[in-house]
Amino acid sequence: MNVRVEIQFESPTDQDAASMRSVATRLTNDRKSVRVVARAGDARWLVAEFKMPTEPQYLSVDKIDRQLRFWVENRVDSIIMFPKSEQERRRAQRKAERRRAARREAQEP
Repeated sequence: MNVRVEIQFESPTDQDAASMRSVATRLTNDRKSVRVVARAGDARWLVAEFKMPTEPQYLSVDKIDRQLRFWVENRVDSIIMFPKSEQERRRAQRKAERRRAARREAQEP
């Protein structure tokens, strides 16, 4: 599953970016997927994107948060997201369309 972690710092340093990369590398199942960049439009935020083995998101959030608390010392705030891939979005859209069609059919006399 795709993971996006955004962390706010007073003023991010190279060491903060290295810490984020280290956390992402520990959590990923695909080291090539790890990417750490500054957030567009706000230099106080660093963004780490990577892939993790699929598991319930509530378990992943706890696992990610524990790693952040231990390895990223001077963070101000953090956001953990699980963005869907384009394939997952299309699948969800098809599923929703099928449900709507089934409801319409059930409502017709």
